[in-house]
Amino acid sequence: MTSGTAFSGDDPRQLLSGTRELTRQVRRTQRATWFPLLALAVVTFAAIPFRYSPHNMGTCAATETARVCTAYSPALLVYWPTALVLAYVVIAAFYLRRSQARGVGTRVRPYVVAGIILALAMTGSLLWTLYHPLAFTLDGPGPFSAGPALHSYPFAIGLALVVLAWAERNGALLALALGYSAVVLVTAIFGPAGLGFPVQLVIPGSVLLLGGIGFLLAQRPWRRAA
Repeated sequence: MTSGTAFSGDDPRQLLSGTRELTRQVRRTQRATWFPLLALAVVTFAAIPFRYSPHNMGTCAATETARVCTAYSPALLVYWPTALVLAYVVIAAFYLRRSQARGVGTRVRPYVVAGIILALAMTGSLLWTLYHPLAFTLDGPGPFSAGPALHSYPFAIGLALVVLAWAERNGALLALALGYSAVVLVTAIFGPAGLGFPVQLVIPGSVLLLGGIGFLLAQRPWRRAA
């Protein structure tokens, strides 16, 4: 009789609030946002030396006002897909080991699969543009008429981060992913196009690095482990 009366007196709103708070705590425990950001920052910065590797001439095409030719670095075409696929494999292994240690895991598979698919698709599209130079120009009629802004591996990283934000139900990561993608677009459009200071890699890499450090400090995994 006593236990029945206590149960009937429970406030449904308090129970719902407690359930929501427990759900938020589980999601915070699941997250390890800092690790993918730092891993991808390392991949981005490591691409800088390959930027100065020898470039080969691709295909040339003429427009009414100019002659457009493509040039590519074989080292970069090999580095980016290889490094990104390895990075996503390491990220998946990290999340799996972390979920086994804590008993709570994140649905990281959609992020890893999306990241690998985007990396390979970006490689395929870059190879396609080598034989379609007009598609890579700002005034060309092709599907990449917006220029190289949407046609880079850093932008593919941003798209994959949006998937991770969805998997982790992480609004802060979503904001970072959108901001990062905007930075990639701006630097690709307005950054120097020569082989000088690689702003298209340094600035996006710095955003990933600072974001990873920020999430690392905010999530404080060492305190939780303690």
